[in-house]
Amino acid sequence: MFEFSIENPLKWDLEVIPGQYFMLGVPGIGEAPFTYLEPPDSLGGFRALIRRRGLLTSTLFAQSPGTLLAYRGPCGGGWPLLFGQHRVLLIAADHGLIPLAPFMDEAQHYRLPRSLSLLHFTDSPRSRALEAAKHRWRAFSEVFEVPGGKRGDGDSLLLLDRILERARPQAVLCCASEVFTRRIAESCLAKGVRPEMIWLHVERAIPSPVHSDEIPYPGADCSCRNGPVHRYDRYRLYTQAEAQLTLVRPGWREET
Repeated sequence: MFEFSIENPLKWDLEVIPGQYFMLGVPGIGEAPFTYLEPPDSLGGFRALIRRRGLLTSTLFAQSPGTLLAYRGPCGGGWPLLFGQHRVLLIAADHGLIPLAPFMDEAQHYRLPRSLSLLHFTDSPRSRALEAAKHRWRAFSEVFEVPGGKRGDGDSLLLLDRILERARPQAVLCCASEVFTRRIAESCLAKGVRPEMIWLHVERAIPSPVHSDEIPYPGADCSCRNGPVHRYDRYRLYTQAEAQLTLVRPGWREET
């Protein structure tokens, strides 16, 4: 768990939507995206759960408290506001729970939606921060923990089907591998959930038109406008367009 503090925060530095991310730069190394575990408070302090995975994060772990780092954020589109939706299902695989954690905390604070359920597939070592959060969320929501199944095998989808049949949610938020999230979305569609009420968190850039409601704040970098949260009906259009782009071979033409 890392605690950060934004030096002299501006108004939009504090206007973080759950599901958004930030760019963190380590001097002499570069920058990388990370997800807020807890968004900035009124003084600019926030937390992020970061794993040691490469040169940048290894260098970050070696820094002393008080080290000055580069920061850009918030970036990207976040989870939707679901006022008026009474039954919401959240689905996460392993550390996919991190982008959903601020949504859960916000729901607990405002006591919305009325019925909230979390399905968490995990077979990684337990994070103390996430375990403490799940313990807190159980006070106001259903939390289902399922060992294994994070890759979206048949048993995982059967369990999801049973939950969907018990009480069909009005909205579904999902954060897992892209393949798994697509399987989840299709299962939800088969059970009658509308595509515009399904949201996926995808950790890669998807070429797409920029919608005005996806711009995080005035002056934001264009690269931050699309994703990581996508409404499923839009996501399908984006990926269809992306598939068509891969069929184009610039500079080559078949002679007839």
